[in-house]
Amino acid sequence: MSIFGKPVSSINSTDLQELLQERAVENVRLEFKSEVPNKDETLKKLSSFANTFGGYLVVGAKASGKDGRIESLPGVDIQSSYKQKIVQWCFDGSSPPLIVEVSDPIEISPGKVSYVIYVAESDIAPHFLNGRKGVWVRADEFSAKVEARLATENELRELFDRRKLIDERRESLFLRARERFASHAAKVREKVETNLGKVGARLTLGIVPRFPSRILCNPEHLVTMIAKDEVFWRAGAFPRSVSSFVTQHESVIVLAPAVRQPSIFEANVWGMLFYATPIEGNHDRSVGIHLGDFVGHILVFLRHAGNMMKAFGYSGPLKIETGLTDILGAQWLYEAGGWLEPRQGSTLDNSIHFSITASGEDLMARPDSIAQSILRVALFSMGWSKAVSTPSDVAKLIRLGYLFNSWPLTEV
Repeated sequence: MSIFGKPVSSINSTDLQELLQERAVENVRLEFKSEVPNKDETLKKLSSFANTFGGYLVVGAKASGKDGRIESLPGVDIQSSYKQKIVQWCFDGSSPPLIVEVSDPIEISPGKVSYVIYVAESDIAPHFLNGRKGVWVRADEFSAKVEARLATENELRELFDRRKLIDERRESLFLRARERFASHAAKVREKVETNLGKVGARLTLGIVPRFPSRILCNPEHLVTMIAKDEVFWRAGAFPRSVSSFVTQHESVIVLAPAVRQPSIFEANVWGMLFYATPIEGNHDRSVGIHLGDFVGHILVFLRHAGNMMKAFGYSGPLKIETGLTDILGAQWLYEAGGWLEPRQGSTLDNSIHFSITASGEDLMARPDSIAQSILRVALFSMGWSKAVSTPSDVAKLIRLGYLFNSWPLTEV
């Protein structure tokens, strides 16, 4: 059957007629529907494919109720925005979201079409249907016809083992990035001159697909992407030194992308982006963490990450991990009345790490909203709860970051 060897976008009426001529039978990777299934039925079918071996749902094809053998191609009426509807159902109705491919309408006869929907075997299974509708798989045990059914306990265990591998990959990507930054910082630490005689407090921001189950680009493409996706920042660009990069396993790493050193930016073939920089330094003869500097870095990191995710072509769920290290006793500097006012920071914790979730669409379209979420957690953890107690307080911080970055306030 030729549909198994072709991209969904290339399947045509001849391929569907071939299914009919060969008298294809529904199996663990193929199912026919003579009518357009509703949302619940569609999600059960597609999630069962993803949770098993992947497969194709052919809408507009009639099969025998006895053995699942295709009988005819009656087609269905053209469905308005069907592709977008299926993709949205799969994003909203399953956790984690289902990744599907939907064909354009394939004309079968005048006024009648078929649709082919493909789902690959998922590395991030099990996919739960929202609303307590369970985990569905496909099997033909003790039956002459393959059907979607709820997973057994053993099947769920196998699916969770598959998910565990993906979770471990995500955490290992974060860990490797942090270790690379530590290695880079150790090499340049003696060259960094501050009144503290050390690098001081540091900010890290890691962004990765929540379920990094597939490589998003070839390693050689990362260099081109990084060079194209600079962001205007403080009368210059971020990253500041795109020509100063090194290649490591699965990654391209830009050294000194920010003003203060040592700083680093890493882009990974799995879609991971990692930013790290010192945030403690000299500001008008005062040493500390400048609040505008801190907010400005978060804003530019997120805006740049949105550009990179767009270049990756990724729009699914993300995990965003923020870290602050060596913060115990570091004072914060806040501009008040034309001078820098020192304020006490963390009094007990020397480091904090936390994560939030967002989507690729949020990162591309609303990076400031993500920044607000990060600032609420970070500044509360520093003892600055009053600075983030109301939405207007957080909005003031965003404007402060815009001023530091030399961005027009009209964009806020």
